[in-house]
Amino acid sequence: MRYQSTRPKRQFLAGVRCPKCQTLDAIVQVNIVTPKPDEYIECTQCDHSEHRPDPDAISAQNHAQDQLVRNAMTTGTSGTVKFKP
Repeated sequence: MRYQSTRPKRQFLAGVRCPKCQTLDAIVQVNIVTPKPDEYIECTQCDHSEHRPDPDAISAQNHAQDQLVRNAMTTGTSGTVKFKP
C-alpha cells in the first residue's frame, strides 16, 4: 500500500501575480486530499485566497454572455463594426 500524507500539498506557481496585491511569484496552489478534496490558491504576501471556479458556473456564465451578444446583434443596438474594402 502506498503511503499518502494527509497534509495539504503546497506548490509555488512561477510567474503568477496575485490578483489582489500584484506581487509576482507569491502564489501557492494548495491541494487538500482529506477529508474532502479541495484545491485553491493563496498569496504568501497578502493572504488572499481563491477557490477554483465550478465548471458548471463558468459554462452558465459563458452561455449568458453569448446570449446577450446574440440578442444585441438581432436588435441592432450594438455589434461588430465591419469595414468595407
